[in-house]
Amino acid sequence: MKKLCYCLLSVFLLANCTTNEKKEIERINDINYSVITDSIYSSMPGTISAIDGNVYWHDATGIENFIHVVNIRSGKELCSFGNKGDGPDDFVLPIPSVSPTKGFFLNDTEKGIEHLYTVDETGTYQIKKAKYERDMETTALAHLDDNTTVNLTPGANNLFKIIANSKVDVCGKFPLSEKYENSFYLYQGQITYNADKNLLVYNCMSLPYLAVYAWKNKALTLEKEFVGEIESSVRDGNLVLEKQSKRGAMELALTKRSIVTLDRDVVTEGEKTESKSPRDLSVLPHSLFVYDYNLNLTHIVNTKFPILRICGDTKTDFMYAIVLAPDYTLIKIDLSSLE
Repeated sequence: MKKLCYCLLSVFLLANCTTNEKKEIERINDINYSVITDSIYSSMPGTISAIDGNVYWHDATGIENFIHVVNIRSGKELCSFGNKGDGPDDFVLPIPSVSPTKGFFLNDTEKGIEHLYTVDETGTYQIKKAKYERDMETTALAHLDDNTTVNLTPGANNLFKIIANSKVDVCGKFPLSEKYENSFYLYQGQITYNADKNLLVYNCMSLPYLAVYAWKNKALTLEKEFVGEIESSVRDGNLVLEKQSKRGAMELALTKRSIVTLDRDVVTEGEKTESKSPRDLSVLPHSLFVYDYNLNLTHIVNTKFPILRICGDTKTDFMYAIVLAPDYTLIKIDLSSLE
């Protein structure tokens, strides 16, 4: 059996970076939160995004109007949109993301379309439609500006593909230096962008890995990475993780000051039990791991809820989550008390 060992630390790539003293990780059992709505009707809520005072949640199994827009202040659903199908404005594989300025994007790299939705306080929305690069390698994307996206391409020769005004560039470092046949599945994850800091964060779900990239001069540069120990073997060119090997976080969110991941805190929650089915919600984690943008883990927030989805507001210290309480409930969490 091959054991790949990595130190749980941040790798400082820039010469002018200074090393901070390691602080003790603080566990928080009481965090301020409020319920926005318990009217999340879906057999499986997908990704959630926050912008312009609204939370956009994706009904992953929905066919018609699969994006729902909930006003954070009132808790009311303002509108819903987005249909799956064969029509010219329908989606096959929709990828949600937020605009760095204003609005909510739906991209479909299989059909080659992009829709930008802007929603007013009455729930009336406008759509700006555009063509998009057709690409079957992309599994997630983030908008760096309204004309530039960075696409996660875990099965390609490079981790990222940057598309700007139909021009394509590639970049990015894979979590592991070796090449594997199952890279497409191994490096699946999330990418999220903080436009105020010009920082892109990548979370790998299969491996305990986080990376921070700076967007400067129309290029992405790796600044920090955080990697953990894994136990694995190679079989027929595929990397196979041992059952006891640590996996990556389920979800990623960015706020003004923090990078937040959804993961299991084994100290308070214990080891994950065997799932009874692919949608066994009883094994969902309860904990939020809070890092600064230097990838120092500062807090672990232990909530009383099983958590399914998270997202953040990069303008504030608020983040949002869909939890089981006991039904799907959208809550707002205030991280401003964490120092």
